[in-house]
Amino acid sequence: MKTISLEGPDFSGKSTLSTALVMKFREEGKKVERMELPSRLVTGIFTELLRNSKDKIDPKVFALVYSADHLHHHLTTKNLKGSDLLILERSVISLYVYQSMVLGVDEDWIKELNIYNQTIPDLTVIIKIPAEELIRRSKIRVGLEDAFEKEDFMKKVIDKYYNLPDWIIKKYNVKYLEWENLPKSVEEITKLTKTL
Repeated sequence: MKTISLEGPDFSGKSTLSTALVMKFREEGKKVERMELPSRLVTGIFTELLRNSKDKIDPKVFALVYSADHLHHHLTTKNLKGSDLLILERSVISLYVYQSMVLGVDEDWIKELNIYNQTIPDLTVIIKIPAEELIRRSKIRVGLEDAFEKEDFMKKVIDKYYNLPDWIIKKYNVKYLEWENLPKSVEEITKLTKTL
């Protein structure tokens, strides 16, 4: 089973794109699984609680909880059998971007925390949308106040995603996708999967 991870800042359209890709690949006769991180498993609930907490949460606590969710997700999905593709919305790259590059948690510690999380995508697609558009989309959202969706924080995340270090690009087979429209993006990713 091949794994494709869709990555990028919040509001970059990962869910919309993953839905369209699942439909496209299923039309081609492939068996496709789709999952997201943070997960909808019990460990994923803790990440949401932290992001919406009024308490001051230390970045290392975020790193621990997110890493636990990624590991639980990995252990849950590693036994998937009979599927051709797994489409992930986010992967371990998000831990490096959010926890290490933006919040300042030691990168080596993040690596150590995730030593047992072996979900390494065969292809990672970073969806690139102009920062102004992402900020505009964030202001439309209605709901709980999320610490990771504040404008200053989002600008830092956007910068880090769009300028990933070479070691991440190589290890996770990162390709950047300049967003044009949904059909074009689906077509571009479909082409990229043919090289796997």
